[in-house]
Amino acid sequence: MKKALIIGSGFTGCMFAMMLNQKGWDVKIFDKSKLTGGGVRTFYHGGHPYTYGPRHFIGPEENMKAFEFLNKIVPMRHIKKMNVSYQQNEDLFASYPMHIEDVKKFKDSKKIFDELDNLPKETKSKNFEEFWIGRVGKTLYERFNKFYNLKAWQIQSNKEMDFGFEATVKRKPLETKSRYEFPEGYINAYPKPVDGYNKFFDVSLSGCNTILNCTIKSVDLDKRKLITDKGDYEGDLIISTISPDFLFSNCWGELKYVGREFYKIVLPCEHVLPKDVYFIYYPNENEQQTRVTEFKKFTNHKSPNSLITMEVPSLKNKLYPTMMKEQVDLADKYLKALPDNIMSVGRMGTYRYVDIDDIIMQGLDFAKKI
Repeated sequence: MKKALIIGSGFTGCMFAMMLNQKGWDVKIFDKSKLTGGGVRTFYHGGHPYTYGPRHFIGPEENMKAFEFLNKIVPMRHIKKMNVSYQQNEDLFASYPMHIEDVKKFKDSKKIFDELDNLPKETKSKNFEEFWIGRVGKTLYERFNKFYNLKAWQIQSNKEMDFGFEATVKRKPLETKSRYEFPEGYINAYPKPVDGYNKFFDVSLSGCNTILNCTIKSVDLDKRKLITDKGDYEGDLIISTISPDFLFSNCWGELKYVGREFYKIVLPCEHVLPKDVYFIYYPNENEQQTRVTEFKKFTNHKSPNSLITMEVPSLKNKLYPTMMKEQVDLADKYLKALPDNIMSVGRMGTYRYVDIDDIIMQGLDFAKKI
């Protein structure tokens, strides 16, 4: 029987473990935490369910196979969700994407509409700043995008974010119909069970050898061996879901990530945010937080009180790869150097901002090749 070693028991690790186990592989999965599921696992605070960051299933309908696959394990429900942002200069909450009725309320709405009318139909961009100014003009960029992005990614200038923005930018008209985040052609869903995706982790790891509270000290890529504080393990295949620089002991430099601090607050009211509002974004210059979430909207938890979480960007943990060409090129250098039968997958492993639907599709595609 072939042996597979998987580093990390988050959603990606569990998905790939399931695919290998179904093909008859002997699977060992390792995690430094005491529980599987990573940030997608549902935890409880005072009986209120939450995850580390809202983990709704989002994606284009072309990934419907991913939704159908997950729905068979964890029943899903479609949700209608609206984002709002606090516009401090106006002391009002405006929906995002930017809606024409909200922009009409702004004190400088005439200036904004003049900017929109005078935008060229198409422009060229090289970075995040040029991209958004080309789409919505300077004023709306500063109101909705500039400061939010600076603090979310802990950068000094939005021109630093230069991966994925080298494109022809088309002027974006303001929303006039729906105030909901996802347009036609997108799936937006969340598990029906109060404990979210937890059943997925149990099902996917059934039959696997799960080794928790385990620190991986190093990886011998040539021998396909993991050196851990619980012993050494060799396999025919290693699948890593952690940052690829770790596999090479950061020999070409350490990849940059940004993280979040999550603050949990229970308030003495059944509902905190208005109906259909799941998030409040804070795109203002002098605020630390980026987002507040009311989890009851996702989980349908019943209680006279409600849990909200506040997210503050941090460099104390690694959650999101930075979309800078220099860093993406460095990550690709590590990935190209991986020997046969060593894979690096998922958001951390590929250094790409992928979501649950992408991960499931990666796993299903992998299963065809085993």
